[in-house]
Amino acid sequence: MSRGKEFFRGMTKTQLKEMIQGKIAEVDFGQEFESSIIADLIHQKHYHCAAQDLRPTRFRKLLRPGAVYDFQGYFPGHGWHGVSWTQCINPRDEMDWLDRALRDAAHPMISRYRAMHPVCERCKNNPSTEVDHVSPEFKVMVAQIIQTLTTSQIEEIFSRFDWLDKEPFSLPTGHSALQLLHDAHQTATLQALCKPCHVINGNERRRRTI
Repeated sequence: MSRGKEFFRGMTKTQLKEMIQGKIAEVDFGQEFESSIIADLIHQKHYHCAAQDLRPTRFRKLLRPGAVYDFQGYFPGHGWHGVSWTQCINPRDEMDWLDRALRDAAHPMISRYRAMHPVCERCKNNPSTEVDHVSPEFKVMVAQIIQTLTTSQIEEIFSRFDWLDKEPFSLPTGHSALQLLHDAHQTATLQALCKPCHVINGNERRRRTI
């Protein structure tokens, strides 16, 4: 007898994941395929598709360097759109979208810092390829910014969110959160690093928190 609470079509979350993973593994990259169970899962469990009555009719996985694959569904009237079936099983926190938007907004500032420090500041030998937020950590910086936002400000941010938009979700120009992000980077300690040193920094940080 299988353990775990029934989640969808008589399966537990683990059983459902294994079944879908097996189905996707059978198809080649770029090959279109149909799956009623994946379509129903997205239609009924995806936070946006369930609210908007959107049901994809076919799927495909696309090769993406550095990741397992990109997964897309075809939505009649809207075309192909990236959609995560895993987030239907383990929903994504709404604030993750805001975190991602702030990370994207910080990219130009981080890129400028790395351009000013082309050599790794730790080993002083290899070219720098990464920028580490030494103090405060970026996740701490983002958490502090989000905590300053009022409920109405957060509602205003997400009122602009269009899941079907092809462009990444972003904050409106001039939003107070962007100014807070800019101000935080004026006093933050950054370090331009090569990949090996970036890993070392991360390992040392984890050891300090144990």
